[in-house]
Amino acid sequence: MKEKATILFLLFFALMTNVINANDYGINPIDAPTNDDCSNATTLTVNANFLCGTVTPGTIAEATESSEVNVCTGSSTNADDDVWFKFVATETSHAISLLNISGSQTDLYHSVFDGGLTGDCGSLTSGNIVFCSDPNSSNLTGLTIGNTYLIRVFTKGTGSHDTTFDICVGTAPMAPTNDDCANAQSIGAFPFSNSVDASSATNNSGFIDVSGCGSAMNDGVWYSFVGNGGDLTFTVTPTSWDAKIGIYSGSCGSFTCAAFSNDGLIGIAESVTFTSTIGTTYYINIGHPNGTTDQPEGIFSLNITSSVLSIEELIAKGFSFYPNPVNDRLQLNAKEEIRHLAVYNAFGQQLRLFSPSTLKTTIDLSDFSTGIYFVRAYVGNSVGIFKIIKK
Repeated sequence: MKEKATILFLLFFALMTNVINANDYGINPIDAPTNDDCSNATTLTVNANFLCGTVTPGTIAEATESSEVNVCTGSSTNADDDVWFKFVATETSHAISLLNISGSQTDLYHSVFDGGLTGDCGSLTSGNIVFCSDPNSSNLTGLTIGNTYLIRVFTKGTGSHDTTFDICVGTAPMAPTNDDCANAQSIGAFPFSNSVDASSATNNSGFIDVSGCGSAMNDGVWYSFVGNGGDLTFTVTPTSWDAKIGIYSGSCGSFTCAAFSNDGLIGIAESVTFTSTIGTTYYINIGHPNGTTDQPEGIFSLNITSSVLSIEELIAKGFSFYPNPVNDRLQLNAKEEIRHLAVYNAFGQQLRLFSPSTLKTTIDLSDFSTGIYFVRAYVGNSVGIFKIIKK
């Protein structure tokens, strides 16, 4: 028994000695990242725009200091935990973005070197530094198409950190297809959601200045839709730029203001709600609120929601109408009070308003011409719209 105890003690002592010796000599039991050195830089995909649809994950954990010169100055000289990435320039300008940063040190730096056609790490000097940035994004200009550019990412602080992040290389896109009012993107149904990189949107023939919609604005990107008679809410969330929403009826170049939103703050969502008219065509302009200088737009998301219930939802609550097509009289029944009934023509003009305040009612359409009409029904606390055909 004493012999077994002695053997176990010796094994435990040997194990502890190895651990202590490893720590004493600076041996790290956790491997460094594969791109810890410039020669093993991770290749990045170049995105066709700034939306960063393709990102590459990275980590500073257990990274060591590289031998390449660090030409960043000031507090950004602590490149003792750097990792490397590379990309081949497809345009003369690209943007680098560090995203989703988390860990014990979230203040990251990145420097960019021109590695020439071969991306040679041995030739990196202060003479071919392109950029050194404390912010988590940088806009690189004057690049040589076809050259390999090497990116060094490191933390501001000294010591080791467990920081993780995503990195993206973006490219200024072509002008959006809906850059002009005449090519407005048609929205067919709600809710609607769209993410756009409008960095290359142009001002076309000039600024948009519509009475009642605040000050003039840039001609940004355009959408169009046909009103459904409901309350529509438009929310634009810009990324690092100041956005304005203008909503108009009429036609391109001859607008009437329907609604707008302009809080005048960078990166803050703009939101506006208004009641649309059935059958009316509306145009949405999303652009910079400057009415005298063409300012660049950027990335944004557009979300549109409608408070109008479909007729199916009203029917599910016990609402019914008949006959359809109708000759003269339209019968309506509900399990909740029918408060109002508004009849519109195909152009969105309200023709008649009924307020029966009953569970059953009949509306007389005998003097209406043959054609298509819309009825907006207010039943209880719900609203729905349906189409009828007048014989």
